[in-house]
Amino acid sequence: MTTPDLDAMPNLDAEPDPSAMPDTTPAAPAPGPFDPRHEPLRFGYTLTELDDIAATAAATVHHRSHLNRDIRVQAAWEAITTHLYATDQAPTRHTLLTLAWTAIRHEARADCTFRGWQPGYHATTRPGFERYWALAANPHPNPEAAVVDRLALAQIWPRLRPRHRQLLLALAAHDDYTQAAQAVGLKYHSYLSALSRARRAFLALWHEHETPSRPWGHDVRGKQPTTRTVTGTVLRLRQRRKAQRTTPPQPSGRRRKDIGIPDTELARRYQAGEPLAAIARSVGLSKTTVHTRIQPHLTRPHPQN
Repeated sequence: MTTPDLDAMPNLDAEPDPSAMPDTTPAAPAPGPFDPRHEPLRFGYTLTELDDIAATAAATVHHRSHLNRDIRVQAAWEAITTHLYATDQAPTRHTLLTLAWTAIRHEARADCTFRGWQPGYHATTRPGFERYWALAANPHPNPEAAVVDRLALAQIWPRLRPRHRQLLLALAAHDDYTQAAQAVGLKYHSYLSALSRARRAFLALWHEHETPSRPWGHDVRGKQPTTRTVTGTVLRLRQRRKAQRTTPPQPSGRRRKDIGIPDTELARRYQAGEPLAAIARSVGLSKTTVHTRIQPHLTRPHPQN
């Protein structure tokens, strides 16, 4: 029987050698590519979350218009991002959704106003409907209006009274009401009245067999061109309000009369024993006014006499 070599057998009680053991630690995953859409912005919201809120609002909003989805999403996205960076408190998702719905409805109303369309169960058209479809939505100018105007003028002009033609020709030639009135030998207001009758006669022939429309619009020929615009008016109102905020408030009540004598002198005379009525007569004031002026300067109480 062969005796085993004890020195060659492994020592089971010895500590394991780490260098001799295989590496079983799982490898760390490689970092993915940087995506800015998942980076937190203000209050932790990311671009992905903002896009999801805008898309949800565009899909769930109740509106009556022809806005396509892209316009609804854009209106919602601008509203929620503006509010996100304007507020000091972190808004909830429902708050951002409510703001997005409101922005989409506002955009829908503006679109209906621009198109001249009144939404609702009984949809109607507004005055801007013709303007939109004839000008904004028309890729090329329609020659129909110019042709109709020329043909109508050629048919109506011979049927007008000579006096009416004279009044209309004077305004067309001079392009100024004052000069046109002088050309036909009328005063300014008399010319305006006669011209109004000529215009009504023209409209009656234009709407022949129909109820003629009344003259509309404001003709400013011959007047100084106005520089007032909506933007200018708003700027002037802002400047006026700013000036009112910076101007110190004016004292209320009646203005204080300057008598050329300080109140301390009136109080000294009163303390010296001069009657209040005599002081009032000398300065042209009432006894009550004099007493009110000298009251803060009296060194001791003194009854009013």
